Amino acid sequence: MRAAVGAAHVRTDDASRETYGADALNRGHPADVVVCPDGADEVSAVMRLCGQYRVPLVPRGGGTGYTGGAVPLEGGVVLSLERMNRILEIDEQNLVVVVEPNVITGTVQEAVERVGLFYPPDPASLKTSVIGGNVAECAGGPRAFKYGTTKQFVLGLQAVLPNGDIVETGGKCVKNVVGYDLTHLLVGSEGTLAIITRIILRLVPKPPVQSTLRATFSSIEGAVQAVSNVIGNRVVPAAVELIDGDCLEAVAAYLNVRSLAPPGTGALLLLEVDGLAESVTEEAARCERACRDAGATEILRARDEAERQELWRVRRELSPSLKTISPIKFNHDVVVPKGRIPELFGIVDRLKGEFRLRIPCFGHAGDGNIHVNIMVTPGDEAEMHRAHEAERVLFEGVVALEGSISGEHGIGFAKAKYLPIELSAQTIALMKRVKDAFDPEGILNPGKIFPE
Repeated sequence: MRAAVGAAHVRTDDASRETYGADALNRGHPADVVVCPDGADEVSAVMRLCGQYRVPLVPRGGGTGYTGGAVPLEGGVVLSLERMNRILEIDEQNLVVVVEPNVITGTVQEAVERVGLFYPPDPASLKTSVIGGNVAECAGGPRAFKYGTTKQFVLGLQAVLPNGDIVETGGKCVKNVVGYDLTHLLVGSEGTLAIITRIILRLVPKPPVQSTLRATFSSIEGAVQAVSNVIGNRVVPAAVELIDGDCLEAVAAYLNVRSLAPPGTGALLLLEVDGLAESVTEEAARCERACRDAGATEILRARDEAERQELWRVRRELSPSLKTISPIKFNHDVVVPKGRIPELFGIVDRLKGEFRLRIPCFGHAGDGNIHVNIMVTPGDEAEMHRAHEAERVLFEGVVALEGSISGEHGIGFAKAKYLPIELSAQTIALMKRVKDAFDPEGILNPGKIFPE
């Protein structure tokens, strides 16, 4: 491997092995070797070596995942794509950008916006997560309601297969129906089928105007009714974010700020509309009316970009703020049809009482993707056991509501044992046959997605 990528880019020291053996989930296993190739040819050389000696290999991007998808379970090689962090081309004529996998998502957005274009997918971790990881997990974000998730913007890929072959899928054309759609088979495959080394992303013109509103409610039910009213008024906001009272208290404690919402607020909505000035003015007015009709206790509209960023601050600070409740959380990105969000919160309320747990919730109310955070006290084994029991009850309830156990974070190893709750044995067997076709030796990211 030193010969393939250079001795300086092969690490075996304890600090590197530990660091690359965990992600945001804070679980995993130290790597045996960390390798940092630059380019598809070097990735291919490493992959061929691992295939020759049947050594497990785990691809890694920004390491911001919450399901353990980018960490080894029993050692092996971690292949970090950190050196492949270049924007290769912004093609303004064809409305695409070509990037390497480890370009930070926010960096791509800033680069294309400087030329009047727009890459909408915006996971909350956009300042630290990378495009390759977003593609591997099919990341979402607040703007998914209007614009869709990452998969709607991936036109083509270059990838390295477990045998070392380099393949190209898709391209710059929006229309392409030649053969199987391998591009979107790889999107969301969580690094189990191939290692993505180049990505072609579709862009849209940058919306010239944005308007952001913050509406507060005495209850979750009022906030959800407001979302229904917005849709009923035939408005499709760029973002509709819901934050419950427990989350608001955590952010207030974390930031030491008490002006985020009026006292007694049970839920907060952030709504953002974008487009041409005339349509934005009308749609923002419709959103405001929809919130008032649902009993909003207060509505604020940002007057400039500084106020807009301040309104969004409460959402961006949510994840670190929850550490004021406990440093350990099971962050579940469940999703249900929009109309069943009240029933989902009913399930959460029952879990709080039955299992005696703290479960703050927030998420993307526009597409039904709610982050349910089960908080656990370090060292409290009884609470840890109750939390794991609550996980299963939550997932079973979500599937009963015609939803899914993961809308953004993927399965990794953290949710693998719950896969049969949602997928039939026949469906899982079909997916395993796809995995075997790509990776017959089972060396690429083993132990992920499928229950052992």
